[in-house]
Amino acid sequence: MPILDVGPNLDDPSSRGGRTYDQRAENRAKIWLTLAMWGSTFVAFTLLSLLGSDRAPGPAAAMRAAVMLLGIGFCYALHRLLQSMRSRRFSTRAATLIIAAPVVAEIFAWINYFGFAWLSGAPLAFVVEDWNAAIRQLLLYTWFFIAWSGLYLAIEYSFLARGEQQRAAELQIHAHRAKLRALSNQLNPHFLFNSLNSISALVLEGKREDGDKALGLLSSYFRQTLSLDPIADLPLWRELDFHRTYLAVEQLRYPDMQVQIDLPDSLRDAAVPALILQPIIENAIKHGVARSKPPTVVRVVAGADAGRLVLRVENKGATEARAPRGEGHGIGLDNIRGRLRERFGSEQELATITKEDGFEVKLSFPLTFL
Repeated sequence: MPILDVGPNLDDPSSRGGRTYDQRAENRAKIWLTLAMWGSTFVAFTLLSLLGSDRAPGPAAAMRAAVMLLGIGFCYALHRLLQSMRSRRFSTRAATLIIAAPVVAEIFAWINYFGFAWLSGAPLAFVVEDWNAAIRQLLLYTWFFIAWSGLYLAIEYSFLARGEQQRAAELQIHAHRAKLRALSNQLNPHFLFNSLNSISALVLEGKREDGDKALGLLSSYFRQTLSLDPIADLPLWRELDFHRTYLAVEQLRYPDMQVQIDLPDSLRDAAVPALILQPIIENAIKHGVARSKPPTVVRVVAGADAGRLVLRVENKGATEARAPRGEGHGIGLDNIRGRLRERFGSEQELATITKEDGFEVKLSFPLTFL
């Protein structure tokens, strides 16, 4: 299901207020359409004149060129009319052009008829001497302007639809980023509560010096992490450095806890979503270390398998390990699932494994480097 279902709405004037497509490209397409149609018409009629043994091909061609330039001017006038209606619905603009085009065509046809009648020697009395020729002119240029109008509207519709698709894509990206930020920011109060709870426990146990040290470490942690873009990727070495600081805070509370971080040199610059391991490591402390007899171990292992980055967080204790709240479906893990799903779609996996001496969370996604 798409994050935001936004389709083209070409009849919505507000959607044209901030057009995202290239207006110059649209205008160029309309100019080429007009020049191509009038140019081909000029060439066709000039060839017919030459093949028909016209007695004055030069003056006729000059008259034809002048009339064609006038026709281009009429097309420009129709274009300006539609430009003045840019805030109107597309259907209204199309109807206006369909009505105006036959009127312009009739005016042009009569100018063309009387112009060539004058060139052939008839006085400018604006009297129709050959109704068959006049009607042919009217039908020809009526269909010409209707065809031009149809192609003109097709170009405009095409660019409008393309602009709306681009706008919809941009809205989807903004919605996607907003959702990722919301998922990331949801963890901050949860993490802060757990951290302050650990420091409070140190103070209550009379370990004020350790409490002060933990506050300093926590302050350093937040100073580094709060400046991060929650939807940015980090190199894996930096991600693990943040968690070393947090684990150092927890080691003050659980001095018998061992921390093992295995990071191969080849994966130091692997790209990972910022602080993606934070809730897993918190769970390892809260649901593993805190409920086990010392000694306990928290281990973070990075590896690669078939083009995928595999990260494992394990906690081991001397008593039976318990899964995180909800059998692996607590707030933290659900949040990670949501972030991975938004970031990688179906190309990600998060698995929880209960062992005899502990608990393991494994996540994997495509391996890329920064």
